[in-house]
Amino acid sequence: MSEQHPAWLIGPCLLVWLSAWVLGRLWRSPEPTQPGRNASIDGLRGHLALAVFLHHGVIWHGYLRTGRWEAPSTNLFNQLGQASVSLFFMITAFLFVGKLLDKRGQAIDWTRLYVSRVMRLTPLYLIAVLGVVAMCGALTDWTLQTSLPTLARALLHWLFFTIGGAADLNGVEQTNLMTSGVTWSLPLEWMFYLLLPTLALLLRRDTRWWMAAATFLAAWAIWAHHKDAWMLRAFAIGGLSAWVSQQASVQQLARSRMGSVCAGVALVVALLATHQVREWRPMLALAIAFTLIAAGNTLFGALVSRTSRALGDLAYGIYLLHGLMLYGSVHFLIGPDQAATLTVAQHWGWLTALTPVLIALAWAAFHLVEHPCMGMTNAVTHRVKARLAGWRSIARRR
Repeated sequence: MSEQHPAWLIGPCLLVWLSAWVLGRLWRSPEPTQPGRNASIDGLRGHLALAVFLHHGVIWHGYLRTGRWEAPSTNLFNQLGQASVSLFFMITAFLFVGKLLDKRGQAIDWTRLYVSRVMRLTPLYLIAVLGVVAMCGALTDWTLQTSLPTLARALLHWLFFTIGGAADLNGVEQTNLMTSGVTWSLPLEWMFYLLLPTLALLLRRDTRWWMAAATFLAAWAIWAHHKDAWMLRAFAIGGLSAWVSQQASVQQLARSRMGSVCAGVALVVALLATHQVREWRPMLALAIAFTLIAAGNTLFGALVSRTSRALGDLAYGIYLLHGLMLYGSVHFLIGPDQAATLTVAQHWGWLTALTPVLIALAWAAFHLVEHPCMGMTNAVTHRVKARLAGWRSIARRR
C-alpha cells in the first residue's frame, strides 16, 4: 500500500482525538465565554493544524529517500497542506474584518489590537526559534561554522518571523525544514494585520490616514517577499465571508442539515478535485464550505464537540511545533539513514506514535505559554499606552 493511501490517516486521527479527549478529561478547561466567539471556527482550527502535520509527515517519506522536499503527488495529501493553510488565512480575514464591521460608529483601539497580536503569536514562536537554534547548535557541535555577522543576520530573519526569508543558521543547510517550512505563512498573517487600518478606511471606520499609509507600506514590503495571488484570494474570501455569513438566508442554510451536507461536499471537492489549491475549483469549494461554517454550520456537530474545540486551542502549537518534533526525532532519535530504510507501515507507525507526543506538547504550550501571555494583553496594552503618552508629552515640551 502506498504511503499516500487514505487508510493511513485513520490511526493518527483516532489517536489525536483520543489524546485530546484524555487531556480534556484530566485537565478540564472552562468553556469559552468571549462574546462573539464562533464555536465552529474554534473547532475547525485544530483539524486544519492536524492536516498540515499529516501533509508534512508524508513529505518526509519522500525527503528521506530523495533529499528533495516536494509536495505529495496525490490530490488529498497535497490539499491537506494547501487547503488547510488557505482556510487558516480565511479564518484570520473573517475574524478581523468581522471586528471592523462590528465597529460601525465606534473608535478602534489599534494599540490593543496590535498588542494582542504580538502576545498571541510571538511567545510560542520565540520558543520554536529557540528549538531551531538548539538543534542547529547540536548538529554543528556548538562550533561557529559561519562568520558572526552572517549568523547574526540569519538570527534576525528568524526572530522577525522570517519576513525576509528563513535563512540557514550556522551553516546548517535547509534550516527551515526544522519547522517543516511553516513559518512562511506567519509574515502573511502580519501583512494582513498591517492592512487592517487601510481596510478600516475603506469601510469608513474611525482611522487616521497616516496610520493607514504607514501600515500599508509595511504590508507592501512583506508582500514583496511573498508574492502569490492565491494567498490574497484566501484573505479576500475570508473577509467577504464576514459580511455574507451575517445574511439571514445564509445563516438559515448553515444551521440546517442541508447546510452540513453542502459544507461537507464542498470540503471533499476541495480535497479531491485538483492537486493545487490555486485552481478555481478548490478555491470556490473552500469559499462555500468556509462561508457556511462561518455562518454557524457545525458539520453535523463535529466542529463544536468538546474534543474539537480542545484541539482548536492547541492549533497554533500543533502547527508551529510539529516540524521540530519530526526533524528532531529523525536526526536525534532514529537517525536519517535508518529513517530512510523504514517501510511504509513503519513510517506511518512512526507518525502515529508521534501524534500523542505532539498533542501533549501543544497542550503544554497552550496552557503554559500561549494562554498566560494572551491573558497579559490588557496589562501590556496599558503600559504601551502610558509609554506612548509619555513620549508625546516630551515631544510637546520640546
